[in-house]
Amino acid sequence: MPNSFKTGDVVRLKSGGPEMTVSDGAASGTYLCHWFNREGDVWTPQHAGFKPDQLVVVDQPR
Repeated sequence: MPNSFKTGDVVRLKSGGPEMTVSDGAASGTYLCHWFNREGDVWTPQHAGFKPDQLVVVDQPR
């Protein structure tokens, strides 16, 4: 059974990559995620949709 994520969850692709924040789950079964890419001193916001089977929740102590 696929994972379920909610808005605000911090996730990462199973294959690695940056930590991302889930902002929305679509009816199509994909989750819209946001993250920042850094080049030097410039941080650029990014976003993309991912299938739940591609994502894992990142453990973050709070």
